[in-house]
Amino acid sequence: MPRGPRFIFENAFYHVFNRGVNKQPIFLSERDYLFFLKKLKELKKKYDHSIYCVCLMPNHFHISIQTRKSPISKIMSSLTTSYSMYFNRTYKRVGPVFQNRFKSILIENNEYFLKLSQYIYLNPVNAGLVKDPMLYKFSSMREAVGKEPFSLLDEDIVRLVGETKRTQKAYEKFIYDGISENLTEIDILFEKEEAVFGTNKFSTMANKKYMRRKNKNYA
Repeated sequence: MPRGPRFIFENAFYHVFNRGVNKQPIFLSERDYLFFLKKLKELKKKYDHSIYCVCLMPNHFHISIQTRKSPISKIMSSLTTSYSMYFNRTYKRVGPVFQNRFKSILIENNEYFLKLSQYIYLNPVNAGLVKDPMLYKFSSMREAVGKEPFSLLDEDIVRLVGETKRTQKAYEKFIYDGISENLTEIDILFEKEEAVFGTNKFSTMANKKYMRRKNKNYA
């Protein structure tokens, strides 16, 4: 049976996620992480999109992307295919690296985007890799709060987290506040290949558009 269409909107925000096949590690050395990040930067030049949040974990990754004309599937297919070829070549293996196709969550802007970014940046803490999310090497948190110059993230992230020291400090505090919160409700979003995170109005609009595309594809 063919897979259903993804939630596709122009200028949409997505949280994309994928893990290694059978939950196996996809990053075995620092070189692997750096290759993935390098490819992620290169694709920003090739396709029209913005990156607002990234965290690479040993056996999975999280990325927040705003698409424009290039569909999310095209961007992610280029990224995962390139990395899979590198990984198999480096470790002299064959077969898939990632578990199925990537999962994506269509995000409503503002507080919903910020809540998911909190979840992303706290992944290393919740996994017991670090106690301080700022110390995790393979996330974009330091860029997001102004402690490092923009390299991976887009400068227009200031629309979401602010550009003054005060607003950046408030966003940093927001991330740390999540350490004492229960974020398991967000885990449920990753049980489905497609999900929507936003107000009821936003979710209803997204699902109506999704069903129209699905019915058209299967007509």
